[in-house]
Amino acid sequence: MFDGPVDAVWIENMNTVLDDNKKLCLSSGEIIKLTEAMTMMFEVQDLAVASPATVSRCGMVYLEPSILGLTPFTECWLRRIPAVMEPHKEQLESLFSRFLQDSIQFVRQSVREVIASTDSNLVISLLKLLECFFQPFLPQEGQKTIPQEKLNRVGELMESWFFFSLVWSVGITGDSDGRELFSKFLRDKMVAEKVALLFPEEGLVYDYVLDDAGISSNAEDEDDDTQRKVRWVNWMESSAPFSIDPETSYSDIIVPTLDTVRMSHLLGMLLTNKKPVLCIGPTGTGKTLTVSDKLLKNMPLEYISNFLMRKGVFGPPLGRYFIFFIDDMNMPALETYGAQPPIELLRQWMDHGGWYDRKQIGVFKKLVDINFLCAMGPPGGGRNPVSPRLTRHFNYLSFTEMADSSKSRIFSSILGSWMAGTPTIQHLTKQLVDATIKVYNTITSQLLPTPAKSHYTFNLRDLSKVFQGMLMADAAKMEDKFSLLKLWYHESCRVFQDRLVNEEDRSWFDELMKGRMEEFGATFQEVVPQQPVLYGDFMTSGSDSKAYQLIEDRAKLIRVMEEYMEDFNQINTAKMRLVLFLDAIQHICRISRVLRQPLGNALLLGVGGSGRQSLTRLASYMAEYECFQIELSKNYGMAEWREDIKGILLKAGLQNTPITFLFTDTQIKNESFLEDINNILNSGDVPNLYGPEEQDQIVTVMKPVVQDMGQQPTKANLMAAYTRRVQGNIHTVLCMRYHP
Repeated sequence: MFDGPVDAVWIENMNTVLDDNKKLCLSSGEIIKLTEAMTMMFEVQDLAVASPATVSRCGMVYLEPSILGLTPFTECWLRRIPAVMEPHKEQLESLFSRFLQDSIQFVRQSVREVIASTDSNLVISLLKLLECFFQPFLPQEGQKTIPQEKLNRVGELMESWFFFSLVWSVGITGDSDGRELFSKFLRDKMVAEKVALLFPEEGLVYDYVLDDAGISSNAEDEDDDTQRKVRWVNWMESSAPFSIDPETSYSDIIVPTLDTVRMSHLLGMLLTNKKPVLCIGPTGTGKTLTVSDKLLKNMPLEYISNFLMRKGVFGPPLGRYFIFFIDDMNMPALETYGAQPPIELLRQWMDHGGWYDRKQIGVFKKLVDINFLCAMGPPGGGRNPVSPRLTRHFNYLSFTEMADSSKSRIFSSILGSWMAGTPTIQHLTKQLVDATIKVYNTITSQLLPTPAKSHYTFNLRDLSKVFQGMLMADAAKMEDKFSLLKLWYHESCRVFQDRLVNEEDRSWFDELMKGRMEEFGATFQEVVPQQPVLYGDFMTSGSDSKAYQLIEDRAKLIRVMEEYMEDFNQINTAKMRLVLFLDAIQHICRISRVLRQPLGNALLLGVGGSGRQSLTRLASYMAEYECFQIELSKNYGMAEWREDIKGILLKAGLQNTPITFLFTDTQIKNESFLEDINNILNSGDVPNLYGPEEQDQIVTVMKPVVQDMGQQPTKANLMAAYTRRVQGNIHTVLCMRYHP
């Protein structure tokens, strides 16, 4: 049995086997003859790249999904329903027949899906969610059973469980508009079918979670509470109160919103019941953040991060469970004929629970007690479609673009905590956040990427950077709304306007900001009496506390920068002889602002000789950072690159040294260089970089650091603290040529 994609390369070798003579001719000249009792079968998704020579030698069995229908899936599932749920079989059959087919048909006709799904996948996803609801009622070893009075009330829950599961399986694959359509369809259908417990009128059906009145809990204090009613409650009602610790760094602040609360709940529900999950959504919608927060902080103790091997069987220690998180699952490049080997390997585990050993031919290695949680963006823009033969195994969680109300909640919480204690500006928090969101929405709808402006891609991270920049200044120094608006204008310019390539786009942005300032009762001239507006933290050299402040004295600014340059030339053998005109000074201020931010990285676009590298070196010296650049030679290859990368990562992580890593497009000798830089930017780590000695060194150095943070010094915690420190200390500056 050959299970997987066929292509014209390997399948052509099989033509002699598929003939009547059944001989396999190898390249070595050997011939292997198949016996009469042997035959070959191919299980494939399509024949798009198979040659006619192969197709004509095989008999075809085509399985049409629509002929199969949905009933076999639901009937098969109902036959193996847990005994405790047997009394409710007829109720479930009725719900399946009245709602399931119509809901899937509606999705197919009216909803634009983020990822193509199959009908069978949607049905099985629904059944998996129902199984998650059944789990607390099943007898568990060492746990108290649920009392009979509560089991008698399961009938009250069954309908609501079904509708919750329907919404988060069949109704989850669409975009924001699709969700609104599906919500309206389901409400109307529920009314028509006279369902007992309807969703509340306000908002969408996606905004509610079921409060089961403690029926699924075996806690002592809930035994006698039979008066509580089963009801739908808003997700935000079920979330814990939130406050921001002033000591938390900006990048570690996670404000719970409707999206993060419900996705976190669904992740916990599915993963603790051992169901694979696939998170889909555009970049910047919080997939990786939500998953990382859930896996690292909010999972039960049996989910751990170490791995053992037993003969022929691999997995975590007994009684434990292991979850693999695969981010950007659809990034693997397509082969010549469209196959993706890493995806096929994943599918093999999903189908068969292990892999064949390539060294010991025929030995099957089984992986037990593991699960996969994957995330990916929608296909397009370098991302490839993933085979439905893999995605059918997953429950989808679709992350849509965040609603303005969620954005407002996040940034009002963050900005409000920064403005607390400054009565002159505190009342402007909500207005300023809403104005920034309007600016962001206008930019994303008007300034679209084109082949000449391919970097005009804006996402939620850019909106976040405006507020991150504002938080670098001292709120107590904001005397009135004009000083606050000046800071806001400067940070918006740094995030959005600095990306714009021509005067026309920059003037358009200034006009946009003028319009928003008028809403505060301020004219553009009052807020920005002179251009350019410059902020920096380098005016008091040698001082321990560097205040990020407005720079109004241009003569002093030029003098201070020239002093920095003289100091740089005294220390370094490669002298820097720059004429510091206003444009160059502006660029230095911009680079300095990025370097002083945790996780601050820059992409400098310009023609060769425009000073990108020199200004970065000077800005790096002003920030008291070490500036590192690789030295290319004739024999410089992957081994030398990996050694250089390892050196700076260890320096940043173990010695806690801030480093500017300066890399130009002329240094890309191998495309893999960019892949490693991408890994450093995303996670602060490069796979398979450290040997056993370096790993021991990391563990030794990070142990006291992790203990000071009040965490257990497990290997996972030690490596996580190390990579966080690396990300905080390494600032990557990429210099690329841009020809307008």
